[in-house]
Amino acid sequence: MRRPLAGKVEEVYLLSKLMCKLYAASRRDTLTNISRRLGVSVQELSRIMRNKEPVSARRAADLVSRLAYVDEDAELRRSIREAPLPFPHLNNLTSRYPLSLYCFLYKAIDAVKDLEFGYIVTVEGAGLVLATLMAVALGKRLVYGVKAAKVAGGRSFTAGQGPAYSLDATRRIVSFPSALDLRGERAVVVDGVVWTGATVKSMSRYVVKKGGVVEAAVLMATTREVVEKLERELECPVRALLTL
Repeated sequence: MRRPLAGKVEEVYLLSKLMCKLYAASRRDTLTNISRRLGVSVQELSRIMRNKEPVSARRAADLVSRLAYVDEDAELRRSIREAPLPFPHLNNLTSRYPLSLYCFLYKAIDAVKDLEFGYIVTVEGAGLVLATLMAVALGKRLVYGVKAAKVAGGRSFTAGQGPAYSLDATRRIVSFPSALDLRGERAVVVDGVVWTGATVKSMSRYVVKKGGVVEAAVLMATTREVVEKLERELECPVRALLTL
């Protein structure tokens, strides 16, 4: 049984789960058919999906129960296949399918609800989008690093400046705030779609270097092998919101 969440966090959780279910359902079915299942008009359903219709926590919970048949994970995996990652620093999923963020937000709240922590640490990219939503919803402090790259024998440039970032001749660099003091603090590390775990380890080393403790790592999507490897190396829980 899911542990109850406090006040506003519960509202965010339920609304996010509802929007996630609606996103997944709409990829497989028409709004007309979905509205019939929910017992609402197409117009009302459309307003809900566009955030034009206020939905109480109780109403959201009721609608979510009627959408229990929806497999959002299957749709998220399909979305990722349709939105490939052209370079290591990009994740087209959340830009091409912004409603998918609701899925990751409600899953992230579930993943950290039993943890005690004050900071969320991430890097720019899709992980930053999710981490920001988590920080606002949960009332935590957000710290993020900036990605850059250096071509062998050449200049440094930011991650967004071009395809050269993905070449083998480049060395990826993540810069974090140098003045931050995390002594006595606990942090959750958040990343986007993870293939090797190198960035997660870099963030974890930063937290420890600043005197903090990594309470857990939350990854938007990755494989079981990466989760197992990171748990061994980081010696903390690693939560994959979507297993690829």
